Amino acid sequence: MMHLPTLKQTKEFLQDNKKTIFGTALTLVLLYALGIAYTLFSDDKVEEIKKIDPATGLELQLITDTEYKALLEDAVRFDFYVENTEGYAFTNFNLLEAVLLSPEVYEAINSVEPIVATDAIEAMEEGSIPTNYMIDVDTDNETSELHITVGTGDEAKNEAIATLLYEAVQAGTIPFFENKSTYLLSEPHVVQLEKGPEPTNETGTTSMLLYLVMAAGLFIGGLLLGMLFGFLRLFFKKEITDVFNYRMSDDDIVLDLSHTIDADQEAALAHGIQHPAATRKLVLSEEHLSPTVQKRLEQMEGAPYIFAQSILSTDPLLHFDEVILVSRKNGTTKDWYKNQRTQLENYATPIKIILI
Repeated sequence: MMHLPTLKQTKEFLQDNKKTIFGTALTLVLLYALGIAYTLFSDDKVEEIKKIDPATGLELQLITDTEYKALLEDAVRFDFYVENTEGYAFTNFNLLEAVLLSPEVYEAINSVEPIVATDAIEAMEEGSIPTNYMIDVDTDNETSELHITVGTGDEAKNEAIATLLYEAVQAGTIPFFENKSTYLLSEPHVVQLEKGPEPTNETGTTSMLLYLVMAAGLFIGGLLLGMLFGFLRLFFKKEITDVFNYRMSDDDIVLDLSHTIDADQEAALAHGIQHPAATRKLVLSEEHLSPTVQKRLEQMEGAPYIFAQSILSTDPLLHFDEVILVSRKNGTTKDWYKNQRTQLENYATPIKIILI
C-alpha cells in the first residue's frame, strides 16, 4: 500500500535536492533577465529593414523607433478611392506604395522639394530620408478607402510633397492610374497619427512591476520544475534512494531506520540485526559497517554473525538462519543490491532489509 511522504521525508527530499531546485529556479530567472535586457537593448538599436531604395539601388538607411516617430509628427495625408477596369475597388496598398516609391515619382518629388534630412533625425544627417519611411499607404478595410500619408519631420515639406502627389493623382500623370478610376476624397491635411512604433524604453512603474511579477512567477515555476528534476533524479540515480523498491518477495522484512536520529541509529541497527536470535546470520553491506556496530555484535556470546560485502565471498556450504541486507540511502548502489538478491534466490533463508 502506498503512503504519502511524511513531513520529515519531504524535508529530507528538499534538503537532498536543494541545489537542483534552487539552481533550476535561478537559471530560469537569469535567462528571463537576460532576455528582457536583450529586448530592451535591441529595441533601442536600429531596426534593420532589408529593402533596396529604388532611387539609388542601395540598401535603405536605417532609423530607430524614436526617429521614425519624429517623422510622423505633423504628417500630411489625403484620402482617395480607386477602382480597376472591372469596376472593383483597388485595395492593394502595398503595390500602390511601391508605385509611389518608384524612381520616377521620387525624382518628381525631389525636383520640387529636395528630400534632405532634418536636424531632428540624427540618423539622416549625412544622407536623404529613405522614401519608404517618408510615404506610407494604407487602406480602410470596411470602405476600401486609401490613405497616402507623408511624414518627413517637417510640416512644410510634408505639405509640399503631399500636394505634389495629390495633383499627380488628380491629373493622372502617374502611369499607374491611367486605366483606373480615381476619386479624391480629401485634400492634403495635417494629421496626428496614433499608429506607428511604440516607445521601447518602458520606464514606468507599471512595466517594472509587471517584470517583477513575471520574474517572481517564473521563480516559483522554476522551484516546481526543480522539484520535478529532483524527483526524476531519484529514479535515475545509481545509488538507492527513497523511491527504490526493496521488496522482491512478500516474505521480505523491511526495517526502515533511515529517519532515526544519528545518535540512536547505531544502537537501532545493532538491535535490528540481533533480533530475533539465531544460530548463524549473514550480514551483507556494500560498505563496511561502522566499527562500533560491528564490535558490539562480535562481543555477543557465540558471535553468530558473518559479515561480508558480497554473498560470493562467503562459504557456499554454510547454512544461514537469516540473511540481513544493510542498505545506506544515497550510498548503497542499486546494482549491488540487485546482484545480492539474485544470488540469494538460491537460498531458502528469511531475508531482512535494514535501511539506514
